[in-house]
Formats: sequence, C-alpha cells, structure tokens
Amino acid sequence: MTIQIVMRGTILTPPQTIEDGALVIADGAIQQLGARATIELPRASQVIDARDHLIAPGLIDLHTYGCLGVAITSPERAAEELAQFAQNVARFGVTRFLISPTMADRAFIARTLSALADAMPQIHAGARPLGIHLEGPWLDPEQRGAFPRAVLHAPTLDEAREYVEAARGWLRVVTLAGNLPNAFEVARFLRAQNVRVSFGHSNAPYEFARDALASGAFDLVTHVYNAMSGLHHRKPGVLGAVLSSDAVLGMLICDGIHAHPAAVKILLRALGLDRVVLVTDAIPGGGMTEGAFTMLNQTARIIDGVARLEDGTIAGSILTLNRAVMNARAFAQIALNDALKLATENPARALGLSTLGALAPGMDADVIVMRESGEIALTMVAGEIVFDARD
Repeated sequence: MTIQIVMRGTILTPPQTIEDGALVIADGAIQQLGARATIELPRASQVIDARDHLIAPGLIDLHTYGCLGVAITSPERAAEELAQFAQNVARFGVTRFLISPTMADRAFIARTLSALADAMPQIHAGARPLGIHLEGPWLDPEQRGAFPRAVLHAPTLDEAREYVEAARGWLRVVTLAGNLPNAFEVARFLRAQNVRVSFGHSNAPYEFARDALASGAFDLVTHVYNAMSGLHHRKPGVLGAVLSSDAVLGMLICDGIHAHPAAVKILLRALGLDRVVLVTDAIPGGGMTEGAFTMLNQTARIIDGVARLEDGTIAGSILTLNRAVMNARAFAQIALNDALKLATENPARALGLSTLGALAPGMDADVIVMRESGEIALTMVAGEIVFDARD
C-alpha cells in the first residue's frame, strides 16, 4: 500500500480549519486527517511539507472552455487539446472539470462529442475530466452573449438523442433556454439520461422563469446575471426568478467583471452558501493577461483584463478558479472555508459525486496546497502530484 502524508500546513476541509494539520493518503484516498499532534503518523513513501501553506480540496470547474491558450476547437484535435487543457488548468488548483466545446452545426457538435468521449478515458496527467457541459446550441438568440445567432436554434428530441448517444455517458450538463419551443420535453429527456439541465441564455419573463425553475426540469442556472433578462422592480426577469427560487443552484463567474462585487454578495445572501457554484467560463485566454484568440469563429482580444469580441461583447472570461475563490471571499466578505465550498463541495454535490469536494476519510485524495494569496503551490489528483511549483 502506497502511503503519502501532507503535513504542517493549515487544513481547510471545508468546513473545518485544522492548524498544523496532517493528511494521510493511502492508495489515492484520504485515510485520516487532523492536527498533527493527535495523529500517529505511519511510515510514508512520500512526505509533503506544507508549512506556511493551506491544504484544501481540489477545485472543480463545471463550466470552462479553455486555459493558457488551449480550448477544444475541432473533433480532429480534441484529444490533443483536452490533454493539454488538463495539464494547464492543474496549475490553478483544478483537479476535476467539465469541458465545454465550441459550437457549430449539428454534425460538428456530434463529432466533437464523440471525439471527447474517446479522449476522456485517456487523460492520465493533469486534472481529470468529469465530462462535457454543452452550452448551446439551444439558447435564446436574444440573450446569445458571444454566440453567433446562426448556430442557435430550438431543441428537438431527435437532436438531443444524437448528442447523448455521441457522448456515450460523458454528457453531464446541458445549458438550455427554457423559453424555447420543446425545451421542457428535451429537458425531461436529458434528465432521464442522467444529464443535468441548466437554465440559461434566456430572455424569459419572470413568471415563466419562476415556474420553470420550480418545475423540477432544471437543476442549475448558467452564469447567474449574464445572458438573462435582468431584475427590474416591475419586471423581475429571469434574474428575479433565480434570486427568489428555493431549489436550483446558480453558477457564478466571480471575476468582478461579469458580476459586480456587490452582486456577488447579493447572490450569496439570496441563495445561501449551499447553492452557489463558482465557475470560470474561461476562454482560451484563461489564466492570461493579454493576447488574441479565435472563439466561435470570431476574434476575441484581452483588453484591460477583459476578453471581448470585436464589437465589444464580453466573450467568456480569463478567470482561473483559484482566483474566483479568493474574489468570492473578498467580494462577499466570507470566510475562506466558505469561499472554497463554492468551488469544491457545491459543484461535487451538483453532479452527485460523493467522494469529491472535501477532505475527509474515504474521499478521493484530490488535494491542493496553496499560499495565503490563493496561488497554487501543488496540485494532487487521487494521490498523484500533477503540478508542483514549490521552491
């Protein structure tokens, strides 16, 4: 049995904080943890000294396109691009992720899903893919964000079946505008296939969105505040339905650009710490400060820290998930353990993953060692070190 010990750092489980802690890992799973003085440490094959650092669960991103110049651009390159993305994103503390592929016509989407289904079991370095989050093509053209109108249309059961079959079990989340024709029929079909359905990119009025979110057809809401009808005191819109809902989880791009810091605080107060999931929605420029990229056959440029299309439309983000955690902590003035929960425990629960999202005996040893600033020093997936920036 292979035994590893991560010790001397402050463990954030969450919800607990354990000073001068020790984490014992056996064959890729957490065996025990606690204050170092209270644990009888076994002889280990590897000891990681996390002195002056924080020890936390690996981060889980449910919505991302790219990182450090890489994204899924075509079926032919999907395996190569996915492998590079998995290694890039581990630098920022991500241990598991859902990848979102680019949009085009129906045949292109199906071929891309099939290529990703082939590639995902072969990823053995870096972060590990949990599956695919398909954002589009079933989005409201009036709230299309950076998506070209030409690639968007109403869903059909026939198309949904084709995508589910092409993905072969790897399709985990689909963003769907609930106000489109056939949306509820398709949503019910997807949920029967164990695919989570996220309400998003919708110009629906408040009453429609309220009833849709209460219907049980939708599990999540895609990037709350963005690409949805906004809150007005006489027309509360989709946003008003989200803020007043009782069940769904809301994904949030916490970069201070897609949502004002005060809006972050409002969302957390409205939904509570159990129902907000931090995501990056990062484009290929994720983790970068400058550059130009092709996205959805359009050029996106990073200008003053924001990725924009040539017409000025915000085109996804350049956010990293470790930075999103630190932003949530600062914007909402919450404890770091609570901010971590939004990127660990909550996304794991959203996908029904019982062995991920926390540090506890029996959980997978997805562990990050990070500095107080949020910078990542080490990333471990199931006991395997996949990124190490320690001196």
